[in-house]
Amino acid sequence: MRSWIKTIGGVLAVAFVAAGLFTIYVNFTTTGDPEGNPSDAPSPTLTREGQTGAIQVVTSTNVWASVVEILGGEWVEVTAIIDDPLQDPHSYEASARDQLTISEAELVIANGGGYDEFVGQLVSALDGERIFLELVEGDHSHLGEEEHSEDDADHSEDAESHDHANEHIWYDIHAVEEASEMIVEAITELRPESFDQVNRNFDFFMAELENLEVRLEALREKALGLGFIATEGVGNLLLEEAGFLNQTPEALADAIEEEREVPAAALKQAQDLIAGKVVSLVVVNEQQLDQVSDLLVDAAQAAGVPVVELSELISDPDMDYLDWMASVLDQLQEAVY
Repeated sequence: MRSWIKTIGGVLAVAFVAAGLFTIYVNFTTTGDPEGNPSDAPSPTLTREGQTGAIQVVTSTNVWASVVEILGGEWVEVTAIIDDPLQDPHSYEASARDQLTISEAELVIANGGGYDEFVGQLVSALDGERIFLELVEGDHSHLGEEEHSEDDADHSEDAESHDHANEHIWYDIHAVEEASEMIVEAITELRPESFDQVNRNFDFFMAELENLEVRLEALREKALGLGFIATEGVGNLLLEEAGFLNQTPEALADAIEEEREVPAAALKQAQDLIAGKVVSLVVVNEQQLDQVSDLLVDAAQAAGVPVVELSELISDPDMDYLDWMASVLDQLQEAVY
């Protein structure tokens, strides 16, 4: 069995639902082949009274929606507030419909780190009980009608912290592994009878992430020390893990991050690095192309430097999170091999 059951402890789990406080006893013994495909697993039977059926889950973006669907399988029905690849989560303005969607959810998941603050604002404005996960900060809290309960505060302290300067943690496979533990814990807390199947889903997902890590290590053998310039830091966690060296001029990166005009000197510095082939890769956010990125792409094409297009959301509806990350590694491998 994997080690993701960390904050529940023993065979006792405590959950809060709108009907009041109750205690769930869970048998943590699992059966079946942990390496099997999760779709082959039979559905467990109901073991307790209370909320039943698929858990209504709301995520800020389709990235975390995909992860939840892989982990939860038939135990979850997931709605992503932001599913449009052209929408920037940083500047998203929530609607009354979003508020209604979250009000009907038992589990709400935000990326955190300032990336999707609107989710926390919507949750805090609601009555009722729901689990709210904010993955970057590791805030696992049960929000009630007025404030957190005392037990809830203790539970929140148990959750692991994911303190990243770069909030795009879905490009950090290790961070996704940790976030998945939190998500699975929440699902099985809400539906203890899902434990066996969700545990198999979790093991399947971890095995696939390990396969991505193997590919990442192979890429590192070729990429170690190669420089890159990125118009945005969306994929920097993955790039740096792969051994690439970030040579983006600091003034350029800061201006883009703060949505200020890029200083001419910083843009010229980046263009010179590309023209001189000091860097081996130019990385752009395909969802945030602008004049600066266009100029850097032009410089890369003129110098014969590969350009890799990444994105903040899953832009292909036929891809899940695992497919998407595999396609990113495909691009990077093609660029350096």
